[in-house]
Amino acid sequence: MNQLLPTKRIVPAEPQILPMSAAALAGHSAASAFLNALLREWDGWRPLGPAERSALEPNLPEGFTPEGGEILTLPLASGDALLVHAPARTAFRVAVGLPFCLLGRDGSLRTVPLATALSLLVTDPVASAGEPDLQMKLLQRVVDSHLAVEEAFRLRTPPGLASDWNFQEGEQALTGGHATHPNPRSRDGLDLEEARRFAPDLGGRFPLFWCLAHRSVLVLASGTLIPAEQMLRSLAGSDPSLPETLRQPEDGFVPLPWHPFQAPKLLARPEVITLIRDGWLKPLGELGQSFAATGSFRGVHAWHAPSMLKFSLSLRLTNSRRTLAGKEVERGLQLAELLDGPIGAALTEDFPQVSILREPAYVALKDREGEALEESFVVLRDNPFRNAAAPGPVMMASLCEQRPDRPSPLGALVLARAAREGGDTEALAESWLQTFLDVAIHPLLEIRARYGLLFGAHQQNMTIALEEGWPAHLWLRDCQGTGHLTTHHDMLARHLPDIGKNAGNVLSPELGDGLFCYYVIVNNVMSVIATLVLDGLISEERANRCLLAFLEREKAQSQGDTSLYEFLLNRPSWVSKGNYRTSLSNVNEASGDGSGQLASFLEIPNPLLALKRAADTASQTPETV
Repeated sequence: MNQLLPTKRIVPAEPQILPMSAAALAGHSAASAFLNALLREWDGWRPLGPAERSALEPNLPEGFTPEGGEILTLPLASGDALLVHAPARTAFRVAVGLPFCLLGRDGSLRTVPLATALSLLVTDPVASAGEPDLQMKLLQRVVDSHLAVEEAFRLRTPPGLASDWNFQEGEQALTGGHATHPNPRSRDGLDLEEARRFAPDLGGRFPLFWCLAHRSVLVLASGTLIPAEQMLRSLAGSDPSLPETLRQPEDGFVPLPWHPFQAPKLLARPEVITLIRDGWLKPLGELGQSFAATGSFRGVHAWHAPSMLKFSLSLRLTNSRRTLAGKEVERGLQLAELLDGPIGAALTEDFPQVSILREPAYVALKDREGEALEESFVVLRDNPFRNAAAPGPVMMASLCEQRPDRPSPLGALVLARAAREGGDTEALAESWLQTFLDVAIHPLLEIRARYGLLFGAHQQNMTIALEEGWPAHLWLRDCQGTGHLTTHHDMLARHLPDIGKNAGNVLSPELGDGLFCYYVIVNNVMSVIATLVLDGLISEERANRCLLAFLEREKAQSQGDTSLYEFLLNRPSWVSKGNYRTSLSNVNEASGDGSGQLASFLEIPNPLLALKRAADTASQTPETV
């Protein structure tokens, strides 16, 4: 891969909000996500050298005005090359300027529309090596994602400071989706009207589709002392607008909520039609108070409800078909049972600034063999967020979304404190980063070190409670991304003998630490750093030094296995998921498990090694240098 080196940052004197149309905002968002995915995985590009740039600049076409930063050249197999302006970049993210410029093999220069540039890159046999039909499938999803992002920018305006967002606002504030993904908002099988109803970025709110189902046709499972049936009855009972037949169902029947997108697909299945005909399933329709889509799309939240819900959905979002698998729902039950015992008590005592949203129960219709029908899974998740007037917590992906027209929500928090209290913005940015590391990353590292438990805490699975704009409490969710290491299995099994059974989430240290490196460090921590740097609030070197000092201190003070710290501090490369190659391959990455991942992964240079070498050199005496 091509190492992204930092350029000189531009420090804004004050927050600047530029008037930009929805189309322009969506174009920047789509180009940024696409290029950041491609450039991380492809070695073919490079920045123009000073002499090359000087030779080109007199002939650059009108509209392509790269002031400051760099011009990156992306050569095509045809002999042409695409030029793109990068106002600033870090080792993990590039700021992208539009439009693209096409440098012909004959030396001609002309600007090209974004759709043309992306088509050239997706179909290029070198940049996007692969089968033509897979290239066209990816291009279709890239276009679909771009249109979805434009719709979101057209319909919605950014809320105020993130410190004032309530839970639902924080979930729905993310407009463009994943910052390093070629098609972050693609939704196979979802039309525009459905997207407007159900998508979080479009403010999706809707009532659930309710049924009554006889318990004999249901798979009901709970990992706690509270049965799943009781949780479902409590859910229905929390909404006084639901009919009495749901709130007080007849003997033997259980209130069963479905996502209104999934309901028609379930009702059309022959085995479900049979259940309805025989009186075991009674569809009642969309009823009751609205639920809001959360950042995960298939998860929903309502202020009145004692549980959040996560559904199987028969559609593909980005790289995964969103039908829940049995192994995924089992992980939630096992973690809930573990957390209800001595391990959970120890975590609460050791890490009081951490809360884990359990997924303690699920329900599904039985298929013809009496097993759970995966397309009908409904997972119940803890819901401590019951007050719409209370702030937060805020999804990290929402906080770190980069925009061309204004600072990111994270940058706005730092700038707001600087305006309110005075002080150096770079020192404040470092303070925010250090607080984030202490509040959110320290617990994840030490939970792994002491207990071998792994949380897939990427930026859409981590939410942060803020106090005066600074991190104060970590909320973890999405138990389907949890696992544990083989090295700690026997210890955990003493508390939960069946841990890992039918869950596909027992991992070797090599695989587990590689996944932790990507989800927690590359996807999350380095995105925080890139956001602060590209907002012009801190130098990349200073931010990386803060991370280096944190990891060295954590290793020295750790009360468990320090091999992950060794991995992060001294391994020549880190592990990153390759969202571009994964998308191009058209796999369903959700099908992977503890024995292997279907997504593409790659090695990227460890950015801390250069700092360590520089520090080692500086510490040597002149005689030894």
